[in-house]
Amino acid sequence: MSDEPFVLFVNKKFLDKASKVFGLGFLARKPILDIFRKLDVQFEELDREGAKKAIEELGESKGISISAAQLLKNLALAFFLPTGVFMAAIKKVHYRSGLETEDFIFLELLAEIPRAFRPTLFYDIWLAVPKSENGGQKVRQLIKNIAERVGEMPLSDEDWENLRPIREKIAKGLEVKGIAENCWKSL
Repeated sequence: MSDEPFVLFVNKKFLDKASKVFGLGFLARKPILDIFRKLDVQFEELDREGAKKAIEELGESKGISISAAQLLKNLALAFFLPTGVFMAAIKKVHYRSGLETEDFIFLELLAEIPRAFRPTLFYDIWLAVPKSENGGQKVRQLIKNIAERVGEMPLSDEDWENLRPIREKIAKGLEVKGIAENCWKSL
């Protein structure tokens, strides 16, 4: 998982506990940004268009192979198209926040999974796009530190199964680590 982009899914219970552990308040709108600030990570916040542009620019940079560049373009298309087959199949995916450091780009999206006669499920999708192998190590260490401080499993086996419709739809357009396997287990 060195410098490859990867996706992590996070359940609401983990985020609620993270909000308490990191003192984010009752309704944190951009939890990962707030957590990274509390960890003194230096970053530039990215709005939706800025995130799309950052991913596209990274994909077009000279140091990335053609296949990786194509993957990054596919990521940008899959996560930032306002409508279309991808979003319709998932029901609702909202861009929450994004950030860029000199080592990586990190995006946070909120997925809603409506269920008949039961409450809607909410999951965060964390997309990490390292700019180098060193960036991959740094972002993985940050994520590990967050999970250790929270002390809660970010995603259960049941959650992983609940996410199947989203994972299957993403997998059709993207070959990114974390779609076919739960990266929390190997992080």
